Amino acid sequence: MGRRNILDVIEDIKKVLSKNKELSVKAISEEIKSQWETTIKALEFMKKQGLVNEREGKKTHKVERLFSLK
Repeated sequence: MGRRNILDVIEDIKKVLSKNKELSVKAISEEIKSQWETTIKALEFMKKQGLVNEREGKKTHKVERLFSLK
């Protein structure tokens, strides 16, 4: 699969989050079939624009980041 436009990734994230209440970065990236690094970049952009909310989930060796639409 070739490179995808970041805008396409953002649209896919919006579709996935509209169906689900709240998802982790890993779950979102698996659902849209994108690398988690790209997913994080898109989610950070969406957070700056005020499109998504973020909260902390489970705290193991790394804090889980959960995102939902506003």
